[in-house]
Amino acid sequence: MGADETGLVADIGRQSVRFGLSGGACGLAPRAVQHFNTADHPTFTSALVAYLRQMGLENRTLPSALAIAGAVRGDVVNMTGSRWYISLTGVEAVLRARPTALNECAAVALALTQLPDSVFMPLPGPTMRPARPGGTFLLVGPGTGLGVSALVTAGDRFVPVQSEAAHMTFAARTPEEARIVDYLARKARPASNEALLSGAGLVTAYEALSDGNTLAPEEITRSAARDPIAHAALTTFIGALGSVIGDLVLAFGAWDGVFLTGAISRALHHQLADPLLRRRMTDKAAFGRQLAEVPITVVNRNDLELLGAAAALAG
Repeated sequence: MGADETGLVADIGRQSVRFGLSGGACGLAPRAVQHFNTADHPTFTSALVAYLRQMGLENRTLPSALAIAGAVRGDVVNMTGSRWYISLTGVEAVLRARPTALNECAAVALALTQLPDSVFMPLPGPTMRPARPGGTFLLVGPGTGLGVSALVTAGDRFVPVQSEAAHMTFAARTPEEARIVDYLARKARPASNEALLSGAGLVTAYEALSDGNTLAPEEITRSAARDPIAHAALTTFIGALGSVIGDLVLAFGAWDGVFLTGAISRALHHQLADPLLRRRMTDKAAFGRQLAEVPITVVNRNDLELLGAAAALAG
């Protein structure tokens, strides 16, 4: 996309989609952002057309970049946990230009290179290293689901690695984690990383540790100081997150830093400073010392998918 050209960006999630415009005189940062619920539109194209009508752009040729919650392979992208699917040919017919499509977590990874220092909240440990070409960085985003991506250096630029590591099987290491995995098995649900490390995972932990009682994720975090089960669920979440982070640093070779994104990471910023997170992260036999040198940082920003899509669109 040319520097003076306006393009469309989209963050397409399981329950909603956000559209915005990027480029032109206003620069990379997305503007005119509008939110649509998937329940209100039978297809993604329906929501797209509604946005274009609102903006008076239904007859324009628009380059676009789509950050999609799903594995982006081929012309049709099936949305993880959603009734929507994305036909890139169908989007091209509406926008009169072939869209750029990438996994939403890869978009978040690209967004890291566009952020000011003020949005980074380092956790205790080694000093944060800026996301610059030359290193390899890991992104982990617990939220509605669990997003995982990496930034890998290729020459003088970054390549975002699209990953579905959220759906890898979780390896329980504590009695509480084993109890949660057993609870999931009794419910005929897979014990994936995402099944523990998401908003729903926090609820599952509370249910498993309380023999079936239920609280919303925000209620669990609010009551952790006075409710022993909520405290145990939250502690188990933090320990499991540390363990999975360590596994993923080893898998990607992300020795230069870990960035935690998403609403849950922001909400639990202070709790994530618990030494348990790093202790579980570094409990990896021969590589404990190397893992102890990897900085962890929470990213205090909620528009990373759109910003990353804008970066992908700008090339």
